[in-house]
Amino acid sequence: MYSKIILNTILVLLLAMAQLSFISGLPAHLNNLNLILIILIFILSLVNLNTAMWWAVGAGFLLDIFSFMPFGAYSVCLFLTIAIANFLLVNFFTDRSLYSFLALTGLATVIYEFFLTFWGWPASLSSGFWIEKISQLGFNLLAVLLIFYLVHYISNRLKPVFLVRR
Repeated sequence: MYSKIILNTILVLLLAMAQLSFISGLPAHLNNLNLILIILIFILSLVNLNTAMWWAVGAGFLLDIFSFMPFGAYSVCLFLTIAIANFLLVNFFTDRSLYSFLALTGLATVIYEFFLTFWGWPASLSSGFWIEKISQLGFNLLAVLLIFYLVHYISNRLKPVFLVRR
């Protein structure tokens, strides 16, 4: 049990370090990729809600430490986003297809950005606000597409098409 906690803690630290140091330093609009949110959606879909919530709180805490937003903003936003994404996953997206992952990631990105924008409203609205948000949505969906096919190649837990009833 302790080894599982230590492994998850190390993985959350690595994910937060990758987001804060590598992805945020990419040129042009590539720095809009939100790898933490994408990995949380995959954990929610493939593992369970409890693990996704712990990862959300841990990653949110690490993002809060290095952020200029009020402390707790990222933790609360990630927690609420995963809770709403779980509701959508349980009630609307019943399979693990590519379309479900794309729709869930798209909705989660919009919800997460809505919460973050609401939390830091005056500082968020700049001249390229909508272009930045649309590019973030596009990069998140592209990353989900790549990760989905990578996981599908490794495992048979995911299906790239809709399920057909006979």
